[in-house]
Amino acid sequence: MKINQRATHLAALLGLVTLTATAHAAQVEVTVTNNAPGGGTWLTPLWVGFHDGSFDAFDAGSAASAGIEAVAEDGNAMPLGAAFGGVGGIVGGAPIAPGTSASAQFTIGDDGSAAFLSFAAMVLPSSDFFIGNDDPLAVALGGLLDGTLGRVSVDVVRVWDAGTEINDFATSAANGLFGIPGGQSGPNQGANENGVISAALGSDFLAFLNLGGADVSALDFSGYESLATITVTQAQPVPLPASLPLIGGALAGLGFMRRRLG
Repeated sequence: MKINQRATHLAALLGLVTLTATAHAAQVEVTVTNNAPGGGTWLTPLWVGFHDGSFDAFDAGSAASAGIEAVAEDGNAMPLGAAFGGVGGIVGGAPIAPGTSASAQFTIGDDGSAAFLSFAAMVLPSSDFFIGNDDPLAVALGGLLDGTLGRVSVDVVRVWDAGTEINDFATSAANGLFGIPGGQSGPNQGANENGVISAALGSDFLAFLNLGGADVSALDFSGYESLATITVTQAQPVPLPASLPLIGGALAGLGFMRRRLG
């Protein structure tokens, strides 16, 4: 009876070692750089989400979700993050000025559950313009996770109009950064447009930006080589401290059991 009990304990310890040893994670760092020229557009802190390719944040030609609307109108990524529900978060703690960068680190699985990256941020100043990838497979991280790539970088060259709020700088966000009068004093203050997501043009942007003859040419993002660069650096192994005592205890137990059974 004692031998059977010991054998059962040994099997459990072996299982614990196997499960602990095969648990893997990777540490990645996401950096976003605002490539706009001096006096150009700013970006709100960037939302990122790691997924297996099945999360589609938005589609051009379709109505924006509540999460994308909140990002595009107010720079608020909380509803999008809640809808996503996976590993992700915010890069940057404040609006990202031209020529500056922000970074954040994330711990992700290397089992395919985080093989792709989605992102979104509001373009400032605007009523409901944003950057993001409408193709959930556009930013693939598999090469990072298997060690064949040192980094993955993507240049953001397109601005999207969420189609949720009428383009009116009387109620747009972050006017004060650019010396533009008016602007919203709280979330979701513009008039509803009830449109769909479409590519935003710099010329259209300037057409409704009425600054009384001020030079706003630097805000014409259609002339930018890219609005931003998003870089994910090579994944690194992450120690699992909580597992180490279990491994040690399991190995010690195995040694003890071997002696007892032998």
